[in-house]
Amino acid sequence: MAATDSAYEQATRLLSQRNLHQKIWLPQTSTHARLRVTFSTTTNFVEDESLPVVLFIGPMFGTRYMGLMFDRMAREIGVRMICVDRPGLGGSMPVKGDQRVDVWLETVPVLLQHLNVKHVHIMSHSAGTIYTLNTISRFRDMLHPKSPYVALLAPWVDNKCSNVGLMNAASKLPAGAFSYWSNLNEFISQRVMPASLWSGGLFSSMAGRFQAQPGEADTGDSEDAQEKYGVDKKTTGEIEALSGRYAFAEDMSGGNDEARLCVKKLGAGAWADCEDYMDFVGALSRREKERMGEDGAASRLKVRMHFAESDVLIGKGGQRYFEECWKQDGVAESIDVVSKEWPGSNHDSVLVDSKVGAVRSVLEEIKRLR
Repeated sequence: MAATDSAYEQATRLLSQRNLHQKIWLPQTSTHARLRVTFSTTTNFVEDESLPVVLFIGPMFGTRYMGLMFDRMAREIGVRMICVDRPGLGGSMPVKGDQRVDVWLETVPVLLQHLNVKHVHIMSHSAGTIYTLNTISRFRDMLHPKSPYVALLAPWVDNKCSNVGLMNAASKLPAGAFSYWSNLNEFISQRVMPASLWSGGLFSSMAGRFQAQPGEADTGDSEDAQEKYGVDKKTTGEIEALSGRYAFAEDMSGGNDEARLCVKKLGAGAWADCEDYMDFVGALSRREKERMGEDGAASRLKVRMHFAESDVLIGKGGQRYFEECWKQDGVAESIDVVSKEWPGSNHDSVLVDSKVGAVRSVLEEIKRLR
């Protein structure tokens, strides 16, 4: 980029890179038409195919533009990353609410085949937990055989198990109330805070009344801007603003059903294999024990849980419940589980803040394992 380019021009050029605007097509089935799925990869994806691949399964309003946020760090550490727009987000075509998880599960193998990737490590955030648990349930062999690894950042927890006041109120709203969710969140992204700084949209915006926002609302200091994007603070501000604007210029209506999914307003079974986390972990543990065999030759599945110090979307009750799920009898024999809380972080900053968040730690551990 030329030194004379304005911050806006630099941001536009970075957000226009081809790696951020890729697509595949899912074939028509008996339940849906042919579907376009848009995604991004980090800029090093085709440079060195020996580098480990991290599939990022993002939050409620996470889009492929998050790939730019990860790009500099991924290149520095030596990993490659994939970020996918779920149905009705960005350029991915919408589906019925109760098909969201099923269509995601159709997407994963088609996408990895398209990219010529056999094995991945998974990092998820917030609502991405639901999709992640279903992914490892259905496609366990997609995890790397020598270092099967899943990192769950600020994992989403059913409010019946977390009993958080904010989410209690949201869960009592009628399902129809979420039909305007994406419109409200478009307003937030343009007027309140950049879309790349929040995961739960209006949930996160309301939560901001009770907890500190990640870094500063104006994208933090110059050092943080350099580490995240390799540009100055002003250009970072343009990137944060434009990424949300671009995403909403395509489609974010899928956020309506994402919200319904999170508060279980899509009917029984919408969370598929992880409808009950306690049951899910127990079943996963038993399958992992069978996989290891009597000689224990297979590598143990590594599950890393990264919690925010202050998370008003799941609270300490949700954290305790989620940790207890992974402390069941027999789990430690087949799954290597580690839980960590990140001081100074909240539900969003545990992902997006390079100073107090968990992403660097996750990517560095993945690199060491390989």
